[in-house]
Amino acid sequence: MADTTPPGSLFVGDGVYMQGTMNVPGLASVDGKLEGQLTADVIAIETNGSVDGKTTANHIKVAGSLTDTAVANKSLLVESTGVIAGSVTYTEMEIKKGGSIQGSIYKTGSNVAKQSAPTPVAPPPPAAPEATEAPVALEDPIIADETPIISDETP
Repeated sequence: MADTTPPGSLFVGDGVYMQGTMNVPGLASVDGKLEGQLTADVIAIETNGSVDGKTTANHIKVAGSLTDTAVANKSLLVESTGVIAGSVTYTEMEIKKGGSIQGSIYKTGSNVAKQSAPTPVAPPPPAAPEATEAPVALEDPIIADETPIISDETP
């Protein structure tokens, strides 16, 4: 039987318990229980799988349970049987009917600015003219314009 496991992959089988910090260059598939910190290119938590700890990957798929912190740099997929409890950061997300997320959810990435409507910005108020002369004291008399009014009409 030929080995079809790609190099740089981690498989935690059903019934297997792992604890610690794992850095996986490829796929990390969890069908058992994993506690700790998991970093990989792709994390797939299968139906029987559970991960408790900080997970970071470009792509995360959750069909089992994920608790604590999840950072999906590109995509997060929560299957209909998937449950996430904790803090989630993602760029793109899909939750299938029946899937669940409880906790804090943060969207990041360049899509944030493209998807939200631009916030209208009010122009700044006109600047007050700078005082070049000393202010007039209230005691000073106010002199009206003394320009004579000339009229062509004869009285």
